Amino acid sequence: MNRTSKKSIISIVLAAVLLAGACGGCGGMKLHPIYGAALVGGVVGGVIGYQSGEALAGALIGAGVLGTGETLRQADRLAERQEKEKCPERGEEKIVFEVTNSNGSITPVELKRKGCAYIGPNGERYDKMPSEEQLRQVYGF
Repeated sequence: MNRTSKKSIISIVLAAVLLAGACGGCGGMKLHPIYGAALVGGVVGGVIGYQSGEALAGALIGAGVLGTGETLRQADRLAERQEKEKCPERGEEKIVFEVTNSNGSITPVELKRKGCAYIGPNGERYDKMPSEEQLRQVYGF
């Protein structure tokens, strides 16, 4: 790639960055975070690639790396939001579960509910309400 085309590529990328930055606050227009990350990666990669004689390859690699990173970050955040929507945070509440023993007596077992989880008296954690059989194995006889 000759020197003129390298300068052209860098000029185009820089112009795109400046335009995107200028339009970021205009009329409510916003770049999607993945595209923004890819654009920044492209600029940084292009500058680094320019120094080694491979501006276009550097720009493509930088855009791919930062765009992929942003995609993965958003996927993680989406999963966290979905988990919170599925089981919203609540204050801690206590639930007394009665376990019937083999001799007919009853052993009260106090569980603490935190979000969707249930915590037993010995600190064991259940992802959903434990069955009487599960509690009998630990607290009954």
